[in-house]
Amino acid sequence: MKIVIGYPPLESKKGTPLLSQNRQFQWFSSPTYIYPIVPACAASLLKKAGYDVVWLDGIAENWTFEQWINRLKKEKPDLLLIETKTPVIKEHWTIINLIACRMSHVACVLVGDHVTAMPEESFKNSEVDYILTGGDYDFLLLNLVNHITKSEKLQPGIFSRKKLASGSSLPKALHLGGQVKLATTGKFKLNHNLNHLPFIDRDLTKWKLYAYKNGNFQKTPGTYIMAGRDCWWRKKNGCSFCSWTTLYPKFRVRSVKNALNEIGELINKYNVKEIMDDSGTFPAGNWLREFCRGMIARKYNKKINFDCNLRFGALKEKDYGLIAKAGFRLLLFGLESASQKTIDKLNKGIKVDQVEKELKVIKKANQKYKGRLSPHLTCMVGYPWEKLADAQKTINLAKSFFQKGLIDTLQATIVIPYPGTKLFDYCKKNKLLKSLDWDKYDMKQPVIKTKISDKKLLALTRGIYASAIAPAFIIRKIGAIRSFEDVLVLWKMGVKFVSKFWDFY
Repeated sequence: MKIVIGYPPLESKKGTPLLSQNRQFQWFSSPTYIYPIVPACAASLLKKAGYDVVWLDGIAENWTFEQWINRLKKEKPDLLLIETKTPVIKEHWTIINLIACRMSHVACVLVGDHVTAMPEESFKNSEVDYILTGGDYDFLLLNLVNHITKSEKLQPGIFSRKKLASGSSLPKALHLGGQVKLATTGKFKLNHNLNHLPFIDRDLTKWKLYAYKNGNFQKTPGTYIMAGRDCWWRKKNGCSFCSWTTLYPKFRVRSVKNALNEIGELINKYNVKEIMDDSGTFPAGNWLREFCRGMIARKYNKKINFDCNLRFGALKEKDYGLIAKAGFRLLLFGLESASQKTIDKLNKGIKVDQVEKELKVIKKANQKYKGRLSPHLTCMVGYPWEKLADAQKTINLAKSFFQKGLIDTLQATIVIPYPGTKLFDYCKKNKLLKSLDWDKYDMKQPVIKTKISDKKLLALTRGIYASAIAPAFIIRKIGAIRSFEDVLVLWKMGVKFVSKFWDFY
């Protein structure tokens, strides 16, 4: 059986779609490609099981749609898997319907947070054959293929247009009206052991497509791993705006040894210079400390930069000293707003008045251990309860952090309530949604009714990026130049900020 895992090109004047392995969809004027860990795991699992697997990422390949569809015809797969998200789901329906007309032998599978939240919708609007819900769709895809070829019992979380075998667990028929009938194996379960995954076959999944055009990497080639799925902040189901709470309602983590062994392979086999861990929040506590000691003992800290997502309040001062020694560099923190009221409504679980103190601890760790820790903040505007003064407060806070040399980069976006999240439910219940046209959920315009005009919200987003133009920050960066590599890094940073600025015009 031949399986294609693919991203069809989405040709648009809006830019390049940031789709793969991403929690917040956005069109980028400057292409950025994030290595899709879970689809890559799916490809590797299938190959290990003896199946013929083809990787066709038309977006990262910079193909036209016709080039991609012609490659698909040439491969003649039995099954095609596509990862989708809310802002492009309608385009994927159109593509699936086209494939059904041109290549009726190809069974189409959709995965992702949108179809997990609303699986029936895609069966109504397209000729999709299967939907795999939840975040472990790598395991579920192998299970589905084994079911088709070997009659293996299906696991929970699978929706099908066709009748499922009697051996399937929890078979249940769904009637959508007309002639459309579905079968499902019920609610997905995250009961898979992540240590049982093979290391990703980077050659099969064309890792170099994602190794250079990525704003997170200071050194290249770079790549991604995923120590955990997805975020251990699970108090009251995690942050209310995060789309991946739909995929991963509970947190699991690989063993430290397993993660370190994969890093070793990336260094020794692929000569990788920077690694980004894409867990929603990197494991903390004893797991983190054992991981850092392993990085130091194996001397990986001398060979790569290591980047990850963190949470304010998760690490102690001694932990920052340890990660500084262990080769960590980019630390991504979700601030989201300078308003504590907003933070509490989002269920972030942090205290705004403690953020500056923690950033100073990071700066101190760099000085003490000659570290390269580089804090990055994410902020959002467009909350329905915030006034202009609240949003301006976020901009002012970000600007002050730049002026004080406490952060190096930041990301600004308009808050988008994705189906399946607590924020979407809140907005829908309180009639705050401007539209249910999914095309408009692409961050090009606000979709939540707010006390601030759309034009002003876009200007505020640009204002967050403009805060990086603080004179003290620029002078400090220029003064820190010690090599030609430092010049290149500063140049890349400038280009990135200009690109982000224009994304919100």
